[in-house]
Amino acid sequence: MKMLTLVFLIPLSLFAQAPVNGFVKKQSGPYFGLQQGKEVVLEIGFEKRIKEIQFKKPHTHAFDLGANYDFKRSVLGADLGYWYRPNRIGFTFGGVVALRSDFNRGVVGFSPTIGYKIWLLHANVGYYFYPNLMVSTNTLFLNLRLVLSDKTSFKRK
Repeated sequence: MKMLTLVFLIPLSLFAQAPVNGFVKKQSGPYFGLQQGKEVVLEIGFEKRIKEIQFKKPHTHAFDLGANYDFKRSVLGADLGYWYRPNRIGFTFGGVVALRSDFNRGVVGFSPTIGYKIWLLHANVGYYFYPNLMVSTNTLFLNLRLVLSDKTSFKRK
């Protein structure tokens, strides 16, 4: 009886495995950007993207960490962000946690973003929410980033 059970369970467990239907593409590299709001801000940072390459419902996740500087107002900032694209050619949806300082005071805020990425360029628009805006910095912004991928790897799902 035990042998009969094994004869039926082993083939069933083999057929129950999910089929492999795509790849995961991981890319990382630096980005250079320009943010336009009330002031013009230069950005530099690092981004890591994880892209599911498959026929149906491909999606992309990305994480970025960067620094920015407003030369006119002497405001230094740091951004930690995430964005998600639910399909091949759709918009990107994400968020950013921002830290800004004018070397006397500092402020932490967050921003929801919506954007579009095509090839090396990623354009975002968003609004920074600061609990108390003690530093003169952008709230409503549009940024354009040139994302260069220097490391790419593929992995079968």
